[in-house]
Parts: sequence; structure tokens; C-alpha cells
Amino acid sequence: MDKRILLALPAVLAVAACKPQQPAAAPAANEPRPLVEDRAANPPPAGTDAVSVVDNAPAVEITAASGDKLDNKSLAGKFTDGESILELRADGDYVQTLHVAGSEISGDGHWSAAGGSALLLDPNGKETEDARFEVVSADTLKGVDGREFVRIK
Repeated sequence: MDKRILLALPAVLAVAACKPQQPAAAPAANEPRPLVEDRAANPPPAGTDAVSVVDNAPAVEITAASGDKLDNKSLAGKFTDGESILELRADGDYVQTLHVAGSEISGDGHWSAAGGSALLLDPNGKETEDARFEVVSADTLKGVDGREFVRIK
């Protein structure tokens, strides 16, 4: 009797292995999808091999002179003094276009909190000096030279 069971066992396993598989259910909207589907549907930007974009910018917290607590996202935007434009980006980068004596000078770099209501611009070009602003409010920055930059709406 043991021999018959041993002989029948491969046949039972073969039949079980040939049983049709049920198709996998589609993931719910809040469930993560497999990586292969994500890359096919949403390929990463050209020039990168990243699978996802993660905001690794350190959180900046500045207490404006108005008393409001501001972070990188609430400070992000474009400001002008009527001639020059300063764009603060939520990732901590900035771009500045200065109009001086009929010339246009552009620069970029990183901005950060510098204690209290101060904001520090650290340019990428080392020939340019750091610049400091007082954050008066979420919509107004004041340079050490007294010029006010207001948010462009």
C-alpha cells in the first residue's frame, strides 16, 4: 500500500501544480504599487536614476519681526524691491537678479535661518559676499541697507 501512495503522489502534485491561477487583484488606491509598474507609469526625470523624490531640505524656522513663525514653504516665493528680484525656493535654494547701474547681475545659492528673524543668503559664487535680511513678515524682507523686498503676488 505504501508503494501505491508513493506512485500516486507525483501525479497528485502534477495536477495541483497545473491548477489555473486566479489573476491578482488590482491594488487599492491607497496601497503601494509594485516598483516595476511605478517606473513604467511614472518614469523618473531625465538624467536621474532615482526611484522617488524625497525632500531632504532641512526645515527652516524663522520668527518674523511680526511674531509669526515661518518655515521654508511659507517663505518660498518671489520678492522685489522695485528693481531687483529675489526668489526663495522651498528647498533652501535661491536665485537673485540685481539691477545695478544699468547692469543685470544674476546669482544663486542657498538660504537659511541666521537666528531670530534673520535670513542669510549664501551664494554659490565665492566672489559674492553673503547677504543678510530681516524677515519682517511672510511678505516682507528688509536688507541691511534698508531696502525692502515685498512678495510678488
